[in-house]
Amino acid sequence: MVITLVGKDTTEKVLRSGLSLFGRKFKAQHYLSFGPDIQCSRCLTFGHHPTQCTGTIHCAICTQKNPTHLPLCSRSQCPTRGKPYLHTTIKCNNYNEPHPATSKECTTYINAQQAAVERRRKAA
Repeated sequence: MVITLVGKDTTEKVLRSGLSLFGRKFKAQHYLSFGPDIQCSRCLTFGHHPTQCTGTIHCAICTQKNPTHLPLCSRSQCPTRGKPYLHTTIKCNNYNEPHPATSKECTTYINAQQAAVERRRKAA
């Protein structure tokens, strides 16, 4: 639950001693917003935390829809069939560029970093 408080004194008091609502006492903490520079480890897009993800899980290496970071080989004649494989074409989930989705060279990563810097600059 997110509650906005007005005034520094009120905020500090609630953070220190908690908040009573409907006869119950709750602990309070500062709101942690996720900026555009955070990358979800499930769907590999930027701007949200994995716990808030509603997207499809993708492999960070080859973009395949797969619940693990090392997909299992399904090639019928491969000696590593059924085991994690590394013989894949590296492709970014965000722009289909030839790098992993977690690469610092990714166009989406660079844009997300620039957006975060701009947002922090405006907030200061």
